[in-house]
Amino acid sequence: MPPEHTLHPLKKIEIIVHGEKEMYVRNLFDDAGVSGYTIHRDIVGRGAHGFHEGQLLFNDRSSLVMFFAVGREGTIRRIVSGLTPLFEKSSGVMFVSDTSVVRLDKFTDGD
Repeated sequence: MPPEHTLHPLKKIEIIVHGEKEMYVRNLFDDAGVSGYTIHRDIVGRGAHGFHEGQLLFNDRSSLVMFFAVGREGTIRRIVSGLTPLFEKSSGVMFVSDTSVVRLDKFTDGD
């Protein structure tokens, strides 16, 4: 019988912005102290500004980029606060939700 896993509650943040803002968000994640994050480039979908195609212009800066990370609430709040100036001037979306992880040490180093 496999061992039973313990779930640890954390927060998850997902952010979609234009590619030209990738470095801003990466720096924000690094400064907030997340232990790691995932970036999906060339996001396709429909939003308030209509349908966004993938990489039509062979240019990473004109496509959409999605980030996601998991961390303690304080870490995620630092990221949310840092996004306020970006969303005042640029389009994009952010989602914060409750999540659970099995390997807590993978998401909380530096906390």
